[in-house]
Amino acid sequence: MSYAIIGAGNTGQAIAGYLSLQGEEVKLYSRDFRKADLISRKGLTLKGVYSGKVHLKASVDLKEVIDEAEFIIISTTAFGHRPIFNQLKPLIKANQTIVIFPGYWGAVECKEILGEEFEKKNITIAETSAMPFVSKADYNGNVSINKVKKNVQIGSISHSANTPISKKFLKTFPQLTPTKNVFETSINNTNVIIHTPIAIFNASRIDASEEFQFYPQGASQRTVSYIEKIDEERLRIAKILEIETQDTLTLLNDFYQSDYSSLYKALSGLFPKGNGPVSLDHRYLTEDIPFGLVPISELGKLAGVKTPYTDSIIQTASLLMERDFRKEGVDFKGLTREDVQALRGVIQ
Repeated sequence: MSYAIIGAGNTGQAIAGYLSLQGEEVKLYSRDFRKADLISRKGLTLKGVYSGKVHLKASVDLKEVIDEAEFIIISTTAFGHRPIFNQLKPLIKANQTIVIFPGYWGAVECKEILGEEFEKKNITIAETSAMPFVSKADYNGNVSINKVKKNVQIGSISHSANTPISKKFLKTFPQLTPTKNVFETSINNTNVIIHTPIAIFNASRIDASEEFQFYPQGASQRTVSYIEKIDEERLRIAKILEIETQDTLTLLNDFYQSDYSSLYKALSGLFPKGNGPVSLDHRYLTEDIPFGLVPISELGKLAGVKTPYTDSIIQTASLLMERDFRKEGVDFKGLTREDVQALRGVIQ
């Protein structure tokens, strides 16, 4: 199989290295010429769960990277999705599959942007609920894959309700579990529930660039209780809209094959190390709010569910950072409950 990886950050490099180790044909796209040139010349050295040295082509030419790919994996930040989807639209070829790691509602957005090309070229769009690995790249050709997540959900959209994600793809990523639709994948993204409350309640530390351990020191019992309140809002919305989901503790235990009895114990136990951000201009806020919490709030309006805990975080962060996260975020403009049902009918 041939793969194009769009985005050469921590996850993009980890996926590219992993696939290359499996003997797959891989090309990697980066906007950074120096990064692309370094990877093309030096290759990638994988450490941790997987180890080895691989060589692959990296390029700043998107057309060159995706031209012969069967699968196009997008691993950019969520706010990079729309620009990439617009660039892909005139370049996409018949029968290609686009997979977004993780979704952040990107599959629905991608379908909207592709427009007629989606059906005309028989494109399949898929997204996951989380990253497949816990990884870190040093941007000098070294990638550490520290953990492989389990039971990461994947859903797909195709023009035919009977075209699920390729079995070949699922065999390559055995940690992926097919789910009914991409509403399930995006609403089961645990990052957005966990990251933002901890960041907001430690805003002074972060703004002062104070060093602290994000989960053991940042996630107090009261902070975790607030996270659980947001989680309850998410679960109520999902129930009314008939979207299958589980609470965040269950999702984390499934990801990491653990059996923690409380979310408070799980966060410090699963992530005992890891410094907090040193700036408020961080994806825990700039990505997880507009592409995570805002969609939950907007779906709450659709479902008739009040979301005071979610809304308060969005409002506080917007005022603190002097930007309108709700305006920046996914708003499902014009979406009705009937539209949700219709989408659930074509999403596999």
